[in-house]
Amino acid sequence: MKVQATIILLVKNGERYLGEVLEGIFAQKTSFPFEVLAIDSGSRDRSREILGRYPVRLWEIPPDTFNHGETRNLGGQLAHPDAAYLVYLSQDATPANAEWLEALITPMEEDASVAGVFSRHLPRHGACPSLARQLVTHWQTGGTTRLIKRMPSSREEFEANRFYYIYFSNTSSAIRRAVWEQIPFRPMAFGEDADWAERVLEAGYAIVFEPRSMVFHSHDYGLLELFRENADYAAAFRERFNPPAYRRFGLGTVVRAVIGEGWRDWQFIWAREPFRSQPLRRRLLWMLHSLAWHFAVGMGTYTGIRGLTRRPFLARFLSRQERVRRG
Repeated sequence: MKVQATIILLVKNGERYLGEVLEGIFAQKTSFPFEVLAIDSGSRDRSREILGRYPVRLWEIPPDTFNHGETRNLGGQLAHPDAAYLVYLSQDATPANAEWLEALITPMEEDASVAGVFSRHLPRHGACPSLARQLVTHWQTGGTTRLIKRMPSSREEFEANRFYYIYFSNTSSAIRRAVWEQIPFRPMAFGEDADWAERVLEAGYAIVFEPRSMVFHSHDYGLLELFRENADYAAAFRERFNPPAYRRFGLGTVVRAVIGEGWRDWQFIWAREPFRSQPLRRRLLWMLHSLAWHFAVGMGTYTGIRGLTRRPFLARFLSRQERVRRG
């Protein structure tokens, strides 16, 4: 049988989870052959050694050439010539079971109008309650119902719900290669997946959230890294989409978010496992951490909206992407 999918794994100092990610990939039960291509952008840890233990095709690029859009396009160009599907997987997203890949591809096999599919994200063991709550109750990637998203007939409806429609996650996704050849990713430091999703919807295709395809994925960033990650995200989304909420985003927004989201976290901590079974002292510490977590998110967003991460002399301190790129 011909190779039907190329799994494109972007790697940079990923030794922490890389072994279990590869174990999960090669444990997949599929009705089709697939290959794995790893693109390493200057790892200084044991990543290449770990990759060498598996039947993985390795391509190396200089760290300063990495770009979320362009590097994924490189993966598409290097994919097996027979591969009909390009599967993108982050180095810290572990397939949750042996059906992850089959479930990710199936919606495109069933419907030729589907351009891309993305997976459900499950919080890792030990994830903080603020992040766990966002994953399981708020973000689209935490849902349990399949979503099929197409451009609505009314442009007004699309604009009113734009970020519902264009939400797409390359943390774990599969896209139809023939569509990618027509509509590749654009060079973007962040948010290349949402940008691509909007353009394929406008071209008449559908995108699907498939909850049967699951990965364990959650970042246990410290507060400073959390700040930087959200600064990058906000800067990219302001430049590409400039959502109305960003135009009204101020320090008061941060304060309201800390109070409102913190309160919801506190309810989550006392109502949901594994947190409600933890010792009282631990739950109280989580409650304090929640306020700091949302403050870091809010201030990172505030910083990114104001373009501070785009100033070269500040980027090395404020941008996580810039720090990762520099190694």
